[in-house]
Amino acid sequence: MSPNNIRQQGVFVSTGDPETVDDASMYAPGTLGARVTVKQPTRGAAGAEDYRYKTYQYVRGDSSMSVTPFKGAVMWWADKTAYQVTTDPTKLGRGRVAGICQSAPGAGNFFYVQTQGPGIVKFIDGVTAAPSDDGLIVVPSATAGKADALAAGSAATYPAIGVTAGALQGGTSEAVVDLDVPETP
Repeated sequence: MSPNNIRQQGVFVSTGDPETVDDASMYAPGTLGARVTVKQPTRGAAGAEDYRYKTYQYVRGDSSMSVTPFKGAVMWWADKTAYQVTTDPTKLGRGRVAGICQSAPGAGNFFYVQTQGPGIVKFIDGVTAAPSDDGLIVVPSATAGKADALAAGSAATYPAIGVTAGALQGGTSEAVVDLDVPETP
C-alpha cells in the first residue's frame, strides 16, 4: 500500500477560493488536512499578494473558541491529529501555529488556513516593531488571534510565522506577511 500524498490529489474547495470557505460540514472525510496551492489572481488594484503562490490547509475550527476567527487571525493547533484549530495561543502552546485565517468562519466549521505565501496578518495594538517591507520577523503573540513583529536584529522567542512584506494598512492592525508556517502532517 502506498502512502497518501495530499499534494497531488485534487482538493475540493467549496467556494472556489480558499479564502472564502466556511463549511458547516465536510464535502468528504478524506479532505481534512489536505493542502492546496493556488496562484493569487488580482482582486482589484494590483497589490503585494497578486500573482504569487499561496498554500492553504483544510482544518476545522474548535467550537469552544472564546474569540471567533477573523481575517488575518493567527490560528493555533487545538488538536493536531484531528486538524482542529483555535484562536487561543495557550491551548497547545504559543509556538504551535497552524496558519493564518483569511476568512471569518463560524465556530466549529471547516475552512482553510494559509501557511505559505503573502497574506494578511492581524497584529497586536502595541507591536514591538512596526511592520514594514523590510522583512521583520513575525511571531505569534500572547493575544488571541494576533501576531507581533520583532525589531531588526532581534532573536525570535517563538517559531517565526514569516516576515513582513508591507506596512500596517490604513489605520488597521493588518499588514501583508510572507508566510512560512512549518508544515504539520
